[in-house]
Amino acid sequence: MKNLKKLVLPALAMASALVFTSCNQEDINTSRTGVTDKELNQGGLSYGLAMMSLQRSVMPIGVAGETGPGNSMQVLELISTGNYIGYYGNNNNWNFNTEGTWTFTNGRMGILYGLLYGDVAKSWLPIYIQASRSKDNLQAQQILAMANIVKIVGWLRATDAFGPIVYTKAGSGDITPTPDAQQEVYKGMLADLEKNASILRGTRESIIARYDLVYNGDASKWVKLANSLMLRMAVRVHFKDEALAKVYIAKALDPANGGVIEATADEAKIGNSEKQPLAHPALISVDQYNETRMGATIWSYLHGYNDPRLEKYFKQGTYRDKTGYYFLPPTNDQPKKESKEPDVAQYASKPNFTNDTPLYWFRASETFFLKAEAALYGLIATGTAQSYYEQGVRQSFAEAGAGDATAYLAQTGVLPAATSVANNPYLQRSYSDNIASGNVSPNWLDVDATRNQQEVQLQKIITQKYLALFPNAYEAWTEYRRTGYPFIMKPADKGAPSRIGGNASMRAPERFSYPASAYDSNPNLKVIPSLLGGVDLGATQLWWVRDNRPNQ
Repeated sequence: MKNLKKLVLPALAMASALVFTSCNQEDINTSRTGVTDKELNQGGLSYGLAMMSLQRSVMPIGVAGETGPGNSMQVLELISTGNYIGYYGNNNNWNFNTEGTWTFTNGRMGILYGLLYGDVAKSWLPIYIQASRSKDNLQAQQILAMANIVKIVGWLRATDAFGPIVYTKAGSGDITPTPDAQQEVYKGMLADLEKNASILRGTRESIIARYDLVYNGDASKWVKLANSLMLRMAVRVHFKDEALAKVYIAKALDPANGGVIEATADEAKIGNSEKQPLAHPALISVDQYNETRMGATIWSYLHGYNDPRLEKYFKQGTYRDKTGYYFLPPTNDQPKKESKEPDVAQYASKPNFTNDTPLYWFRASETFFLKAEAALYGLIATGTAQSYYEQGVRQSFAEAGAGDATAYLAQTGVLPAATSVANNPYLQRSYSDNIASGNVSPNWLDVDATRNQQEVQLQKIITQKYLALFPNAYEAWTEYRRTGYPFIMKPADKGAPSRIGGNASMRAPERFSYPASAYDSNPNLKVIPSLLGGVDLGATQLWWVRDNRPNQ
């Protein structure tokens, strides 16, 4: 382990021990190294243990009663990205000392980079090193191809959170590598997805099925995931590099290349199974800490659109013996409130998670929304934006178990609901917002004639994508920053934007900033501001943000 760590930039692969707990993160993410050809042929034990660790590191997940993954998930999504985008509100402000209130301290940013980048690296490196020594062993190369796809799932979240990351030199042995600009990271990842999909395409035998928690060793499904990730990334960059987008959209959607995820059975997810019993990591924050609750933004859309997914995504809360769907606002500025009486924030609506709820990396509904945006901008010649959009909504309803979407899609004139004391009694009259102005209904043809039709239809696509992505907060946060949609509720803490160098109108951070200690450890990080095109602060936009992004 000590020698392997030398292959990763120490300042970037931060230790992931959380300030909330004494949980030993190293025990969860320990890398196993060394494997003989005999062991590989007998089932790939050492590869397998590293693969399981790698898959579990993308979105932290552990066994029941294990608080470490729960604390990690809280930092990664519940108080940060999911909070910013309004999936969640939190019954705590942590004394304004965490990313939950946009306080990007050295320690907190180090934790986030460790979770997003370092933990993935620690489990990927043993597979990469061993397989590199077995270049003539087909099974080893197939295992590495699978590991490379998982690595991209994880590191895509890292680059979409921080911007520049070390990618092209990862595993090179350089202990002070220079990070790549985000556009170079994307180009490298797209090329690697194509390469690794080609290695797995046509593979008929299962690949270390015993240790694959996502697809049980089914190579054809790993190919579909690689192509789907390619589609996600290619669509994401079309405002900045249309030529690159067109090339990889075509590759991703070419049936000869193995297809994309369009059916529930092909979704990429990880969760509780007979192979390895796992517990949903958010439940620690939801039930034990009494902090994570339904967010104002998602409530506004689900309630305003009469959306049956509301009762699938969230449980009813209680306020003075009256049940209903009660939310908490983003970036709550109130301290934690707990009481036996049901009139404090802990009794707001909880996310409807159980230990059998999996963590989703990629769902079929996302594919249709990606196709809808590609069709809207002429990046594909088959199908229409409307048909793909409506397929996406129907697929999301099916994924949520919410019934048929026909009536929902026919709605015109409905808009997101405004907040009121009735649906948010916990903060009384200290918080209110209304995102109806300039917003859209679910009906594709219900377009404001005074606005650009293409722009309105993009807003519809991303708004419904936001609802379908729940609870994948990183993708929702990324799409909001990239497109300006969906409109989201303002932070309750009015001082939050100034903490990251932003203006008072900001509704979500643009990125995470690198911890100051990283610059001390690696002098080559000095290029980060030039790669960003701005200062290393949370208000600096990333590469894929479109030039004409609307302001709320």
